[in-house]
Amino acid sequence: MRRGIATAAFVIAAMGLGRLITDHMPLTDAADKPFIQTGAVDETVALDYADVTVTGVHVTPTIMGNPASAAGGRWLVVDTEIVARQAPTVMAGFFLVDAQDRRWIASLRGPECVTSARLATGVRHYASICFDIPKQALDGARLMATRGPWDSHESTFRRDDVAQIDLGIKAAEVDALWAQKDAVNIRQSGPVAPDAPDAPDAPDAPEEARQ
Repeated sequence: MRRGIATAAFVIAAMGLGRLITDHMPLTDAADKPFIQTGAVDETVALDYADVTVTGVHVTPTIMGNPASAAGGRWLVVDTEIVARQAPTVMAGFFLVDAQDRRWIASLRGPECVTSARLATGVRHYASICFDIPKQALDGARLMATRGPWDSHESTFRRDDVAQIDLGIKAAEVDALWAQKDAVNIRQSGPVAPDAPDAPDAPDAPEEARQ
């Protein structure tokens, strides 16, 4: 009799524990979502594996280089400074999210544009990420920076730190930014800062690309 009572008490306790876990632990795909660390231009976003800073944002129809690259819409060029914190790291995921949460992938069509960054520990790495986007994607644009490349299920950065950096573009600024005609010169990615005196210049764009 006592054994039966003890067994029943154990079962009731186990059921109560199961209910507690169900009530307080997410059992949906929310448990696998990445950890979003937010920031803005010129603010350093500290991830577990790297510090990410957006140092500049440019909108242009043409990226200078040899050859020059014209955008289908406009180029949104995001200059970054990234430092691996504790170990050499490859960041393979840079993509753009607009105000409607549509995603835009980075392009390699522009000379010196990159879609990933290979980082040495503690060494500042400078890279420009380029997106060929339509006008409506400028409003509220945010850069997402991750270790894993983006896929439709976010499986490559599940439960990992992800930087989300507001590029500071407001709806009222979109028309003026879209109307800009000046070409943008992009420096080669690597440990040399773009404004350093010995940073190599990219070749000038051909005359017809500037028109």
